[in-house]
Amino acid sequence: MYNLFINFKTILLILSIISYPIHAIGLWGKLETNAQLDNHYGKNDIFMEQFGEFQYQDAKLNNGLSYALRTGISGIEAQFYQAYTRKKWHTYQLTAGRFEQADLTGFYTLDGIGATYKKADVDVNVYAGQRKRIELFDSISEQKYLVGIDSQFSLPFNLLDKAKLGMQHYAGGQQRVNFGLTGVANQDLKWSTDANYNIENKKLDNFLFNANSKINWRERSGLVGITYETYQHLTPQITFRERFYRLYAKGRQSGLKTYAIFEYSPNQQIMLEGRKLWRDFGSSGYAASVGLRHKRLLETRVDVLLLGDEKAINWFVTTEKPLSSRMVAELSCVVQWQDTSLFDNKAVGLANQINYMLNRDLFINVRAEYVFHTEKDDEYQLGVRLKYAFYGR
Repeated sequence: MYNLFINFKTILLILSIISYPIHAIGLWGKLETNAQLDNHYGKNDIFMEQFGEFQYQDAKLNNGLSYALRTGISGIEAQFYQAYTRKKWHTYQLTAGRFEQADLTGFYTLDGIGATYKKADVDVNVYAGQRKRIELFDSISEQKYLVGIDSQFSLPFNLLDKAKLGMQHYAGGQQRVNFGLTGVANQDLKWSTDANYNIENKKLDNFLFNANSKINWRERSGLVGITYETYQHLTPQITFRERFYRLYAKGRQSGLKTYAIFEYSPNQQIMLEGRKLWRDFGSSGYAASVGLRHKRLLETRVDVLLLGDEKAINWFVTTEKPLSSRMVAELSCVVQWQDTSLFDNKAVGLANQINYMLNRDLFINVRAEYVFHTEKDDEYQLGVRLKYAFYGR
């Protein structure tokens, strides 16, 4: 505890020093320090985290580095998210190192090399290396190296706007085909579909279809849509709100969601949502939600979740209020009733956070939350976060 306090004072001193203008041309980035006390993992824990992201760019190269450090009761952890160098020539771009990449298989980190060609309505990306999924300090790597190519190009049709096509070849012979389409039926109706097909297993690893349309009812605008998704779930970082709203499970999942958003008045917005969930492991489920947002300062939402013989009802309320030109406060509350095969638990949770701008580039966030349970141990969290961003001139 004493060492963490000394480290926090050191971080404050460093931030106060570097908060003066930085004149290095082409250098920009951000630093974030978080000191936290909680028991979210079943035991009391106190730790400090440091996140950093830096980029340096001149006329020839663009270099990037991002990392995370954590020290606490459980020890010291470290993770490099990115460490790359990038070179551009007109329509070409070459990247080497560890860098973030997104394609039709999802968002991931690649340890390797990538080359991109962009011109007019054509976009081609060729890459090779090892894929990683990094979530905070957890890193999941694919054991086999891969070579891939992705392309995107415009289509000269009324209902089809763009097409995406790619292929990935893994060491050992496994291959995956990626494809997708986007379309615009009119100015209001838009749709898209993305998928990747595993040739060896002869099945879709991931599939996503989304369509939405703007509506106008009684001179009020709105949005209606439908989404269907099949994916392999990874353990996420769960926020205060998400702990009470999501159906988390391991293994493959498929979900069908319909939703509607309607402006009831110039200051009020209503949201309706229904969802059907299929899982490879465990029971399938249903969810329905009704939400209201008022002037972006007050939001409330009621959810009903049914998963086999288990059920949960959640009521979530959050409000945000500016206290001054530099300070904003946010208060959240949740009430939950949960009936499972193990217990019938009722919970009430409160969370509060204050964001304060110390100067143009330095922000501080103070937060606290506590969740009361009838059948489980209570949960709590206290934290202070400092954010500093700097920009080269």
